[in-house]
Amino acid sequence: MIFNYDIQNAIAAFVDSIRPMGDAQAALYESILSQFANGVSGFLTSIGFPPR
Repeated sequence: MIFNYDIQNAIAAFVDSIRPMGDAQAALYESILSQFANGVSGFLTSIGFPPR
């Protein structure tokens, strides 16, 4: 089996470069998900489905 260590090292370097932004990415994901859920809930309420 042949390993391409250059590609593995490049992937590891990329992951390490985005690691400091992990908390910001998680907050952004949570914010977008919350906005989407609120939008869908508002839409369903507007077309006659009562909120629960």
